[in-house]
Amino acid sequence: MDIMHEVMDFDFDTRKVQETHFHQNLEIIYVLDGAAEIQIETEKYELKKGEFLLVNANKRHSLAETEGELLIAAFRINFTKLAEYLGTNQILFWCNSGADKNEAYEPLKQVLNRILNRFYDRENEGALYLNSIYYEALYLLTSYFRIKADDSRLKGKGSPDNSRVFEIQNYVQANYQKQISLNDLAKKLYLSNAYLSKYIKKRFGLSFLEYVNNIRLFHAVDDLLYTEKKITRIALDNGFPTTASFNKAFRDVYNMTPSAYRSNIRKEQAEEQKEDSGAREAVEERVKQYLAGGISVQDDVATKNRELFAVDANKTVPLSKNWSRIINIGKIDALLDSDMQQQLLMMKEEIGFSYVRIWNIFVQDMYDEGEDGNWRYNFSRVDRGLDFLVDNGLKPYIELSFKPMDVSYSINSAMTSKDNEIIFHDRESYQKVMHDFASHLINRYGMDVVETWYFELWKDDRLNMQDENGWYFDCFEIGYHALKRISEKIKVGGAGIALGYDTHQYHRLIRNWKKRQVHPDFLTVYSYSYLLLQQDGVYFGKRSLDSNFTKNQLDIFKEVLKEEEFEPAELHITEWNFTISNRNCINDSCAQGAYVMKTCIESVGNVDMMGFWHGSDLHSEFYDTDGVLYGESGLLSRDGIKKPSFYAFHFLHFLQSDLLGKTENALLSTNGRGNYTIVCHNCKQLNYRYTMKEEKDIDVKDIGELYEDLDAIHLKFEIRNVENGDYIMRSFYVNPENGSVQELWRDMEYLRDLSKGEIEYLRRNATPKVEMRKIHVEDGILRVETKLLAHEIRALDIHYQY
Repeated sequence: MDIMHEVMDFDFDTRKVQETHFHQNLEIIYVLDGAAEIQIETEKYELKKGEFLLVNANKRHSLAETEGELLIAAFRINFTKLAEYLGTNQILFWCNSGADKNEAYEPLKQVLNRILNRFYDRENEGALYLNSIYYEALYLLTSYFRIKADDSRLKGKGSPDNSRVFEIQNYVQANYQKQISLNDLAKKLYLSNAYLSKYIKKRFGLSFLEYVNNIRLFHAVDDLLYTEKKITRIALDNGFPTTASFNKAFRDVYNMTPSAYRSNIRKEQAEEQKEDSGAREAVEERVKQYLAGGISVQDDVATKNRELFAVDANKTVPLSKNWSRIINIGKIDALLDSDMQQQLLMMKEEIGFSYVRIWNIFVQDMYDEGEDGNWRYNFSRVDRGLDFLVDNGLKPYIELSFKPMDVSYSINSAMTSKDNEIIFHDRESYQKVMHDFASHLINRYGMDVVETWYFELWKDDRLNMQDENGWYFDCFEIGYHALKRISEKIKVGGAGIALGYDTHQYHRLIRNWKKRQVHPDFLTVYSYSYLLLQQDGVYFGKRSLDSNFTKNQLDIFKEVLKEEEFEPAELHITEWNFTISNRNCINDSCAQGAYVMKTCIESVGNVDMMGFWHGSDLHSEFYDTDGVLYGESGLLSRDGIKKPSFYAFHFLHFLQSDLLGKTENALLSTNGRGNYTIVCHNCKQLNYRYTMKEEKDIDVKDIGELYEDLDAIHLKFEIRNVENGDYIMRSFYVNPENGSVQELWRDMEYLRDLSKGEIEYLRRNATPKVEMRKIHVEDGILRVETKLLAHEIRALDIHYQY
């Protein structure tokens, strides 16, 4: 192996097998031809042509060809240099395009391809250009694939023992160059010296000093082989107090001095290079053939102007508006609040939601098991909430589980959290209540009405769906039979599987359910932009920067369903948002509106129903909600002011019945009678800065800095084979300069405790800008152009003039 002078280097390899080995430098293995199985520690991964993964520092890994004639590119990243740039030795990545979906994989792949194209131009000026691409690759890696030290470590998901081992390893790796002691580590872990000494001996098979010296020797060997440093310098750079202590430790392990080891290895490398010269020529011949075939590389600079998008007015398919089916409101009691009722009716009228998702139907103070074992219950509160929905033409989507009452700062940090007690402790009591509840609903609302409702049961961890005999399945089957005994048309489903977060247990959950006799009428999933990643038995909760998160993670889940041959008639995303936080100011911004429209457009044809999280900021009023906005994820503020996210759904409601086509930024529709509606957005990609702060700590003034760019875009459309004549186009749009309540509040210096009149001013002015113009068509082509500012959403409503 050559000495790594640069931050990154690469080479090609055609070996069918690489035995288990490990090294300090990180490595990206990119399969260019054939296929391979990569084993990293105990995990195995399949890589097909065009896929790549990153092997973290010091991870034991091996490779074996599984298909075709294998050709890989191996990119080596200098750990030491990268650590210097990042200011830490705790460097960990999750990057595997064969097992994960993320929009950042494609730009990274393009950068790797550009590097490969410079294989024969790595000297002089070519080396300068290549270095610039190396840093571009490292920027993408560290921005989108790094697991940072402050990413949430979920000890409950892995064993505490593994978590402690991880902490010890990290501490020693980060401090081995210093004079560290057992006492220093014991203080950090809040353990006694005696206990920690015994623990390390038991878990590592070495004393603390022996373990530290092993780490130091590992790094020292790198310096012996790949640098020209003197022995004294190597000893001091790697934490040995003297050259003598380095020599002794080295002799104890390698039975020779560091100088002799360096001399022997270099002789062996020289001999191997002679022996491998023939094999190397064969590799270079494969590389020449591969590069001669050309590597697909996109333009280095992404255009800000999208290409013309043309559709045929006579070629349409029905448009299913899956995004406008469900809205999440909260526990059943929320329906008794007059402010919530008023906001719900507004959402029904202007957005078109038909189902209202509610939960915590069963609460302790309305149900009681008497001393005689009989249950007494009062359904009146539930009735009042359901009556409101039915009387106003809305349908309940009832979550039967006991959801916690949380006000969340982030995925693992709550302002307040209270579990809703499971009040049924045995099968018989739950069966009795569900039987009577189902009968009550039918008797009160009628068979035809209840047959249109949905009933869902979430996989509360307390119900243990991970076990094939877990109580979740008993509860589901009880509810299923209680409802189905009345009518087979009533739909019952579950289980709120979290996309990206439950990935590691998709197969187990589905297999457990498949073994049961009763299967759901529909499957439900949640989508929040968080990933749960595992390294060495420790789980990390990581915010994802993938703006296509819902689509990509849904694709992964659907692949699992297909593999397991478990595909219910309907698939619902019953909760979705980019964040679970109730205190993230992006929720109130134009960026959220663009995100909502983008996600809805992407969802067309991919899922049957979607339920945005959630309808109103009334959901989480607390002591800190004295401002107009407070980072809650509602479409409407506490005072009923419409946010950009509301207008995203409102604009989508303008769409006609038939789909003409869609792009990354737009969707075109028609009613087939001369009316056309286009909705479009300029959603921007979050950058690494977003993950550097806790969500609750993001300052509204800094939102612009959290995105890759704030450039405007120009969109061009042609609708062909339309009627000649005049059309009127009405343009409705919201952007940071028009119609955004967050910017209007900024003009009031974000003052709190506003008067009733000032609130009314915001309500009146947080509305879309409206423009109109006439378009004359004489060649059967309706041409439309529009410019969108960063985070802008827009609806273009076009009507033929008779």
